[in-house]
Amino acid sequence: MDIRTLPEALKAIMEERSWTQIQLAHELGVSQAWISRICRGVADTGLARAKQLLARVGWEMRFSPSVEEPVERREFLAAAASVMFVSSAASSNPYLDPDYVRALADSLARGRYELGGVPIAARALGHVKQINNIKTSTIGIELQGAASDLMYQASIALYDAGRLAQAEHAGTIALDLAHHAQNFPAQARAYDALSRVSLYRDDSMRAVHYAQRGLRIPDLPSSRLSSLHMRLGRGLAGIKGSQKEARDALDRALDARGLSAFAEAALSGDVAIGLSQLGQYGQAAQLLGDAADAMGQWSLLFRTQYLGRLAQTAIQANNPALAVNHIQSLTRALPFISSARVNSQAKDIIQGSAKWDQIPEVRVSRERLHAMLSPELSPA
Repeated sequence: MDIRTLPEALKAIMEERSWTQIQLAHELGVSQAWISRICRGVADTGLARAKQLLARVGWEMRFSPSVEEPVERREFLAAAASVMFVSSAASSNPYLDPDYVRALADSLARGRYELGGVPIAARALGHVKQINNIKTSTIGIELQGAASDLMYQASIALYDAGRLAQAEHAGTIALDLAHHAQNFPAQARAYDALSRVSLYRDDSMRAVHYAQRGLRIPDLPSSRLSSLHMRLGRGLAGIKGSQKEARDALDRALDARGLSAFAEAALSGDVAIGLSQLGQYGQAAQLLGDAADAMGQWSLLFRTQYLGRLAQTAIQANNPALAVNHIQSLTRALPFISSARVNSQAKDIIQGSAKWDQIPEVRVSRERLHAMLSPELSPA
């Protein structure tokens, strides 16, 4: 039952228990006149008091996104929250509620887009523990799919926090749940996450393996196909003698059609990383610049990552003047997020640009970037 206002909740309680307004008022410790005014919508009460009153009759409030479409399709704009009143007797474990689990997944995603993985890593690990305690074979397909989504988001959050072993564990749980649910899109998404973690570990062979497994899944949407082709291309770029196959896979990713503006920008930035591996610095810089500009309206984390990649590409292309510009942009963005990956990226930039330390502008930029590093953010 989807109840979104206090008047609806009070009426549902009376109907459920065959109570009159006088009986409900007695149970809540309020007057019948107050009940009448609330039910008619001519009076209101704060959330704190509503929560307290409902607890007296075994009901509780929950918060969930008011927009039900997936985060990707609404381009990561935070939805306004609505209040849902649910009988607390419905389930002693909220992780058995598919809607609740989906809302948790959405919350993790929004937190990562806005701040990075580090601030939400502990929360993600808590979700992994809760889902681990649920026996997969005893729950329905809908909950299996929702739990797979939550584990995917936990995996990506932990990956960004630099907790790679835990990220891989969460990704494996996501894949297992997706297999039990026979949910092909969820399986592909889990393979994508596992390939991503492998790429960060410089395990190119494993990254390719996961991407190829994902690409064998039938009837995938363009957004997931393009992402898996991108993962495949980046994995192949790290394997000697596979440069042509890598470029082909990256081109297939760029050829995707029908993507949202967000997905297209993210894909361009991620493909550019593979192009940098292949020495295609000019095209990589163009794609990264476009992606960083576009990402400002959706995710500060993604924008900052692409600014860092721009600096790394300039260093690889031996262009100190351009590197300085991008280092300065990264320095301004770094304090606003908390990402072990971006912190590690900044360290690589400082190390890679040390060859130009005799150039005053480079030296000053490196010093300012170093001052912004967070010493506690190191991959685990």
